[in-house]
Amino acid sequence: MYRKVTPRFQMTNENLKTQRGVLVIVCAVLLILTVVLGFLTLRNMNYQGKVQTQISQRMYSASASAIDEINKLGSIVTSNASAHLARVRQYVYYMDQLNSFSISLAGGESGRLVKSDYFTTLYADLDNMETLIQLSTTSTLDARTLLQNHLTELQNALPR
Repeated sequence: MYRKVTPRFQMTNENLKTQRGVLVIVCAVLLILTVVLGFLTLRNMNYQGKVQTQISQRMYSASASAIDEINKLGSIVTSNASAHLARVRQYVYYMDQLNSFSISLAGGESGRLVKSDYFTTLYADLDNMETLIQLSTTSTLDARTLLQNHLTELQNALPR
């Protein structure tokens, strides 16, 4: 008396065409998004490389300027020795800040251009040199040479 009715889904040509059209549109959108994301990723990598190069060049320039200031210092204390030493300290601080900036931009240690040990050593050398200048009783030649050597080491450690 009762017939069991089973639901059937009948595919028509029109339904198949609609499904294929939607599938083609979805695939095209995904392909376009993949190409755009790939382009943006390459552009970002290129930008990061340029930024790192720019920061490294500025650090190299600052280290060269600091070495020039050290060369202006004599082995005996003169009236302008403190001014030259202050400029050297400014260059070292500037390089330290550039290094920190590079780390921040890269999002971690991969952005570090030089080890922080270089700056710790340079600050200690600067403090020692400042003490010698304030005392003005001994020759500053050894301290000046040590400071210059440490700056040259930092300069050589910079990526090119």
